Amino acid sequence: MNEKNTTSRFRNLVNSTIRKFTELNVHSKLMLKIGTIVFLAFLLLALFITVSFMAGFSFFGGQIKIIEWIVIYSFRFWVMLIFGSLILDILIKR
Repeated sequence: MNEKNTTSRFRNLVNSTIRKFTELNVHSKLMLKIGTIVFLAFLLLALFITVSFMAGFSFFGGQIKIIEWIVIYSFRFWVMLIFGSLILDILIKR
């Protein structure tokens, strides 16, 4: 009985989220796409640097912390763009 209730709540949450994201403004959707592309690009850069460190190449003088910084700051940029796009959508709709 609880599983049906949990499943229906989850479906309602997913449906309302999809409805709200389809109603977003064009500029907000563009910001979300830019944020996702930049986040994935920096994750690929971090992956490339990690593989190059494992292979023995040292582009940055052996600073392993740079990989952590790339991942953390790209994630922060992505989150800021998500909140910024939602705030922009709220302000434009008013």
